Amino acid sequence: MGIKEIAKLAGVSPMTVSNVINKRYSKVSMTTVEKVNKIIKEKNYIPNLSARTLSAQTSKIIAIIVPRAENEECSNFFSDPYISQMVGILETKLRSNGYFAMIRSVTSSDGIITFLNNWKIDGAIFILPNGKTQLNSIIKKIHVPSIFMDSYTKNQNVCTININDYKGGFIATEYLIKNNHKNIAFISPINTTTPLIEQRFKGYSDALKQYNIPLRKELLIQCDISYEEGLRIGDVLKAIENISAAVTTADIIALGIIDRLRENNINVPQDFSVTGYDNLTFSKYGYPKITTIDQHIEEKGAMAIELLFDRINKTNRLTNKICVDVELVERDSVKKLVNN
Repeated sequence: MGIKEIAKLAGVSPMTVSNVINKRYSKVSMTTVEKVNKIIKEKNYIPNLSARTLSAQTSKIIAIIVPRAENEECSNFFSDPYISQMVGILETKLRSNGYFAMIRSVTSSDGIITFLNNWKIDGAIFILPNGKTQLNSIIKKIHVPSIFMDSYTKNQNVCTININDYKGGFIATEYLIKNNHKNIAFISPINTTTPLIEQRFKGYSDALKQYNIPLRKELLIQCDISYEEGLRIGDVLKAIENISAAVTTADIIALGIIDRLRENNINVPQDFSVTGYDNLTFSKYGYPKITTIDQHIEEKGAMAIELLFDRINKTNRLTNKICVDVELVERDSVKKLVNN
């Protein structure tokens, strides 16, 4: 059964049935809406989304793209709690606006272009593109409205949503300093060229400089962003003398550090202090609850959707560059040291 048959049973035109199916109720009386919906329900009619897409100028599909390195091709990107939480937020926002999310991880800029060209989509949202893809080459070849999250580019025509990464690195370090810590490690993939990490590191180093604390290179510790890497770093920290705290660039790293230190009979915060970054859901569970930088992930996801729709609808109300503020969330993973 199709629209024509439903229209015949309801005694209305196929266009009227189409308006009801697409919830364009302003063009149809409520009596007709009820009549058509009753027939649709009785006949178990399911609209053909593909046919509707072909006849319309919009597919109602938004691609959520997670670029990553080739050696990560077979890994599950949902194991990254930041990505999984952000994808959940974006999908919920899209669904509430009548859109579908198509989620894809791609390992190269060519793969991204091929993917976008092979599907009829209304727009795309890239999560964490920096350091994983050639951003500029992607930008030149994309022909749909696109938003880049956690991305830095000087191209003013590119729509990006970031947080104040510099401030996050600074206030986390300053908080530890104000709690009388001086020997503070910086735990991060610091050897990458990712501007996001560079900004957090600059905040860390500037905070040390402002309080006349020398930067110790042996306290700059590189790791990937994962719980397992946090466990490894816990062992590294145990072996370093004259260290009392660590600034991390992800809650999941902080969690791994805390667990491994506990296994080594070093308790947080009694013996060692740690700050996280992101304020993901799990950071407030267990003990100690993690003192962290809140990047307002819900707000950031909502702004990404709003900016994308702004570009899709060509209303151009919003600026191309949005920076969401951050703040410190004090919990239980930092102890104030007694001054000597």
